[in-house]
Formats: sequence, C-alpha cells, structure tokens
Amino acid sequence: FVGDAFTRKPPKFERFIRPMALRFSKAHVTHPELKSTFYLPIIGVKKNPKSPMYTSLGVITKGTIIEVNVSELGLVTQNGKIIWGKFAQVTNNPENDGCINSILLV
Repeated sequence: FVGDAFTRKPPKFERFIRPMALRFSKAHVTHPELKSTFYLPIIGVKKNPKSPMYTSLGVITKGTIIEVNVSELGLVTQNGKIIWGKFAQVTNNPENDGCINSILLV
C-alpha cells in the first residue's frame, strides 16, 4: 500500500513481477460482531509479521495489521466522538487473490 501522491515507473514485465499490491487502496473488512463485510479505504500498514522491512515499505501480506477508515460505519465512542481509524488483520494472500480480505480487530 502506498499513498495517493506515490508515483512509480511503468513496469516493463508485470508478468514476472506483479506489483498489484501497491495499487490497493481499499480492503474488504468483516466486522466480527455485526457479521457483515464493508469495503473500506486503507489508511496505512501498521505491522507486517513477515519482515520489519515490509512494514516500512508498506507491503501487505497475509497476517499484516492494516489501519482502515471506519468513519462510514458510524462507530462512536462513549463521549460521542466518531471513530475514524481502526486496525484490521489481513486473512488472505492478496498477491494470489487480487483483493484484500481482513477482519476488524475489536
């Protein structure tokens, strides 16, 4: 995952190197209590268990903790403030599937 201002050279051989994961900006996030799935924008990569370098580069693999924007869900705190960012854990391998599936960490 990279931000909106990120630009990279056009790839020459995407057949061999598939940088599709850099282009993901949204993820399918399942809320465990509501038992429903939402398509939410990704804010950033918090921790990648595969490697600390993957965390700093923003690479998303299975088991990665990502931060997603949950303001669309309307979750509020006890004080009445809107919650806009929550963590979710990726449950699939995005390189193989072509999408990011995750479970919200409540």
